[in-house]
Amino acid sequence: MHEHEAVDADRRCDSTTRYPGSEDAVDLTYEVSGDKGKPVLLLIHGGTASRRSWDLVTPALRANYRVIAVDMRGHGQSPAPDSGYSAVQLSADVNRVIDELALDQITVVGHSLGGMAAIFLAAHRRDVVRRLVLVNVPVTPNTIDALTSIEARVHRPGFFPVTQAFVDEWAVHPRPVPADFLATQRAHIFGLRPVVWQQVFCELAKADITSTLKGIKQPTLILWGARDGLLDLTQYEKLRSGIENARLVMIDEAGHNPSSATPDRVAAEIASFAA
Repeated sequence: MHEHEAVDADRRCDSTTRYPGSEDAVDLTYEVSGDKGKPVLLLIHGGTASRRSWDLVTPALRANYRVIAVDMRGHGQSPAPDSGYSAVQLSADVNRVIDELALDQITVVGHSLGGMAAIFLAAHRRDVVRRLVLVNVPVTPNTIDALTSIEARVHRPGFFPVTQAFVDEWAVHPRPVPADFLATQRAHIFGLRPVVWQQVFCELAKADITSTLKGIKQPTLILWGARDGLLDLTQYEKLRSGIENARLVMIDEAGHNPSSATPDRVAAEIASFAA
């Protein structure tokens, strides 16, 4: 069990609605695979995960694409400041990676919270983001009881350090996944700073990105694991109806993390759409 610092159970987040400037961004850790000159896929993981959450998908993608997987702030090996965990700020961090690598005409793939960040990024950088793939992404997380319940739990005194039972509950998969992949996921969950848990779920508990969807003009693929135990099914309808040029693919056998439950299917859908 990793040691966690004591936290203030009454701390709450302070969201921003403007698109932050580059001076507000942090330098993210990212991994690049695939040959230069190939079309670029930029992958943004979900909350409490890391770039390693795409490990079952990327082998099938990098033969034909240059794949860039980032660690969002507070996750993986990226810096973990005490604030800045709104989807709009997370997207500004990724925007710095785009500028640093001089990326152009890319497909952005985002899961859950990372998908919310991808939406802000696509709306802000229409000059760079050519296509968008959204994997089990909430539009109105402020209406989802499961998320507000977790937000209350992580602010409760005595919640930290997180227990093995909670990690097992949080990292559950409806289908078996490789043991080493699951161990890596759980290690990242144990390693998250308490303030990251608190800030991420505080932001989610009050977020509503409905209005931002109107700014998405790029062709968009929505991949949805039908057995999602975290997000209610109305969320994919809000995505599909809110984005002008969106297509939905339902993956019946997957839950909240289709990239780990059905990696071959997810990779094939992304590769076909981004071509």
